[in-house]
Amino acid sequence: MMKIIIQNGRVIDPANQLDKITDMTIDNGIITQIGSTQIAPTDTIIDAKGKWVIPGLVDSTCRPHLQHPHGSTLQEEAKAALSCGFTTLCIPPDGDLIIDTQANVSRLKQQSDKHLPHLYPIGALTKQLAGESMTDMSALAKGGCIALSQAMQPIKDLSILRHCYEYAASFDLLIVIQPQEPSLAKGGVVHEGIMSSRLGLRGIPTIAETIAIEQHCQLIQDCGVRAHFTCLSSQEAVALIKQAKAKGLAITADCAMHSLHLTEMDLATFDANCHVYPPLRSIKDKEGLLAGLQDGTLDAICSDHRPLDGVAKLAPFAESEPGMSSIDTFIGLGLRLVNEQGLDLHKLLRAITYQPAHIFHLPVGTLSIGAKADICIIDPSRIHQINDASLQSGGKNTPFKGWELAGQAVMTLIDGAIVHEM
Repeated sequence: MMKIIIQNGRVIDPANQLDKITDMTIDNGIITQIGSTQIAPTDTIIDAKGKWVIPGLVDSTCRPHLQHPHGSTLQEEAKAALSCGFTTLCIPPDGDLIIDTQANVSRLKQQSDKHLPHLYPIGALTKQLAGESMTDMSALAKGGCIALSQAMQPIKDLSILRHCYEYAASFDLLIVIQPQEPSLAKGGVVHEGIMSSRLGLRGIPTIAETIAIEQHCQLIQDCGVRAHFTCLSSQEAVALIKQAKAKGLAITADCAMHSLHLTEMDLATFDANCHVYPPLRSIKDKEGLLAGLQDGTLDAICSDHRPLDGVAKLAPFAESEPGMSSIDTFIGLGLRLVNEQGLDLHKLLRAITYQPAHIFHLPVGTLSIGAKADICIIDPSRIHQINDASLQSGGKNTPFKGWELAGQAVMTLIDGAIVHEM
């Protein structure tokens, strides 16, 4: 592999508090030097003047298709993720392939190759996510699962849940929790509030999320397990996570990028692309999530990418399938938080690179000397309009169509190989 030298870029690495205009040398897929260096005739030169050189994006919750009758395959979605700057994807267990056996872990990993993002499976806590019988956690971990989760299928029997947490703790396995009390959320499709009443749609109250967080935190404390709360949606949830961290619980948390931009007020036109789970909540909740990022209560931002066929969103709102295609808008929406909402740039980049990698104990998310050269080069001033033609994902189910966003990945490298270039 030829040596690559990235010149004149603004190199930003939150893990090492690095932010300066300089050069970077990559040799045999490894970052070997940051700073000026001698250039050989055989070296590949990348001019990054006016651009940002950052670690490749790490997504803690991404649900690409494995196979879908009329949709894109996982490989196609993974390729789309590359074009959006993602180099690492953490895959929950509730896709078309339930990750509850070592064989299914292998099937998922076979979908990947060296020219795609690193795919890290999150295994199921219970067989078929049915909440009844515990999976073989040891086998899943040996097969390559980085964590365990029930995804969006919470366990109703607390004795089973407690047993799962105790067993996971004995192997020091991370538990990923999407908190929702099913009896309170049952039948709901939007946030219980002003718009649910106005539109006549059944709501999901905030307490469905918060009561689940409190319950899980008590079990986490009792069992001594490590846990990560994903896709939080409310101000009250942020407050509970802050309290739990203050008590010393081994927990981390994230929210989805769309929850930092959209609220229940965006449901006024009954756009089914706004049908997501957990639901878009109030303006107060959106502000609370942003405040949680600013003060460090929320550790990361995920895409919660769920591409769907057009037919999935053609039904009336309440009957449509929940989910949003989110990878194409991720960088632009992130920079919008910086440019318009006052989020610190380094906190943003830390939340989408180093922090999710650190949470899952992954060897990525940094530009340290000796690290694998998983790199995203961003043009922060490049303006792009969101429309069907511009979306790289096979899923066109986004409510951000028509938005103009500044900031786009113009190059992505995996293990030092250029896998996307604009």
